[in-house]
Amino acid sequence: MTADVLTRIERTLQQHLDAGCEDRVFPGASACVATWQGGAWSYIDASAGVRAQGSEPVASDTVYDLASLTKPWVAIAALRLHQAGLFELGVRVDALIPEATGLPVGARTWEEVLSHRSGLEAWVPFYETLPEEPGSDAARAWILAELLPHWDGSKVGTSVYSDLGYILAGVALSRASGMPLNEIVTERVALPIGVDETVFFGASRRDDGWKARCAPTGWSPWRERILVGEVHDDNCSALGGVAGHAGMFGLANSVARFGAACVGAWHGRRGPSEEDLIRHATAVRPGGTHRLGWDGKAEEQSAAGSLIDAEAFGHLGFTGTSLWCDPRRQLVVVLLTNRVAVSDDNAAIRAYRPVFHDAVIGAFDGR
Repeated sequence: MTADVLTRIERTLQQHLDAGCEDRVFPGASACVATWQGGAWSYIDASAGVRAQGSEPVASDTVYDLASLTKPWVAIAALRLHQAGLFELGVRVDALIPEATGLPVGARTWEEVLSHRSGLEAWVPFYETLPEEPGSDAARAWILAELLPHWDGSKVGTSVYSDLGYILAGVALSRASGMPLNEIVTERVALPIGVDETVFFGASRRDDGWKARCAPTGWSPWRERILVGEVHDDNCSALGGVAGHAGMFGLANSVARFGAACVGAWHGRRGPSEEDLIRHATAVRPGGTHRLGWDGKAEEQSAAGSLIDAEAFGHLGFTGTSLWCDPRRQLVVVLLTNRVAVSDDNAAIRAYRPVFHDAVIGAFDGR
C-alpha cells in the first residue's frame, strides 16, 4: 500500500460525498475507509455537506444515528457471551423467554433468530398502538407479548430480515447476563476496541453534550418533533431507546475501527477465539445472504457494489448508514448519512450506495 493509494481513496471519498450532497441524496455525510498496510490500520476520513438544511457543516466528529448498524454490535456481543458460557446459541427461545412457551417461535434457537431464519416477521409498528408509557417496563412487556405471535412457519430456515428477531435477542441477552443491553455491548464490544465514548446507545448516555454534534433525522409524526440525538426508529423509542435492532449512535471513524477489528479477527490477528467468533458470524448460510448479525454480497444489485469480494460482510441502516468489510482486501468502508432528514421516503441512496462502494474499491485497486 502506497501513499498514492491513500490519496486516491481520499480524493474519491470527497468527490462522491460532495456529489451525494449536490444530488440531494443526503444533506451531509461522514465516511471512513480503513486499510491494512505495513502491519497496522490506516484510517482515511472524509465529510461533506451540512447536518441539516441551514445547519452546521458535517465534520469527522459529527455523530450519526447508526440505525440497524446496531445489529452487528449486538450479534458480536451475543457471540462473546456465548464464548463466556452465559448465552447458548443452540437453546430454544423459550428457555430465556418463557413468555414464548407454547408459541411456535419458542421452539426456535437463538442461532436461527440472530441469523434471521427463525420465522419471525420483518417489522410491525408496535408504537402505533402502544397502550403504555414509551420506555416503561410495561411498554417493553407489552411489545414483547405482541411480538411473539408474529411468526410464519413457512419462513423458518429462509432468510427474512427481522427487526423483531433482534428486539427479542436484546431481551434475551439482558436476561442471560443480568445486565442491561447497552452495558453488555459497551463491555463486550466497544470498550475492548477503545470506542466506548464514540459509539453508544444514545438513550443510555447520562450527558447530553454529544447531541450538539448530532445530525438530525427529521420529523417524527408519532413523537411530533424533529429528532436530534433521539433514535429515529419509533419501535426502539417505544422500548426506551435501547434495543437489539437499533438505538446506537456513533462516529464514522469509530465504526470503521469496529470493522477493522472484525477483519483483523477474520485473519487470526486477535487470537483463535476471536477468529472462531467472526468466522462463525460471517459464515455463509443456506436460505439467503444474511449471516449472524451481518449481510453478505447479493449476486445482483448489491448495495456494496459489484467489485467487493464475494466473502465480504456488512450491514445497512435505514437512516442512510452502512458498514462493509472486505476481508480479502483487508478494507473497511463506512458511510454515515442522515438521508431521512430529507424524508423517510428519500430512496436516492439505493442507487448511490453501489456506485460509492465501487468507486472506493476501484480507487483501492487502482482501476
